[in-house]
Amino acid sequence: MMELSLAVTVLMVALLAMSASTLHTHSLRRQNRERAVAQNAVRLISEEIQAFSARTLTANPGQWSVDLVAAFEPGGAFGPSFDVTGLGPADGETAVGSVIVVTDEQLTDAQLGFELGMPRDLDGDGEADNDDVTTGARILPVIVRTRWKGVSGEVRLAHPFFIIGY
Repeated sequence: MMELSLAVTVLMVALLAMSASTLHTHSLRRQNRERAVAQNAVRLISEEIQAFSARTLTANPGQWSVDLVAAFEPGGAFGPSFDVTGLGPADGETAVGSVIVVTDEQLTDAQLGFELGMPRDLDGDGEADNDDVTTGARILPVIVRTRWKGVSGEVRLAHPFFIIGY
């Protein structure tokens, strides 16, 4: 009788461990899928920004920075936010993704939360002292962020990069 109860106990522990392992693996698979969906969305938006920048520069080089900044403001061609199919926005957010075009030369890396070498001369005047270079920028930092409510809680992903207007 003692041997039978010991065998059943060992079997139950093994079964519970296997069930926990299966559930954890399933959760990790869902987390990886969410992250891949978010990374693909960030990559797609970044490529669209690069393509739009190139088209704008070719069509109207003198208005490159103005047109680019306007496209990612509320009511612009793209707007400041985007949704990602398969991901739900985090609590308090209306969309999963956002696009920020930085036009203030005086912002620091610490303020932006990324190592971009800021403050930086964005309009080519030799000084990094303008708080709005929308009308004359030659280079602009862009930050594409995603924030969603995933299976493991709130998840964030960001991609900072530069677009060049010459």
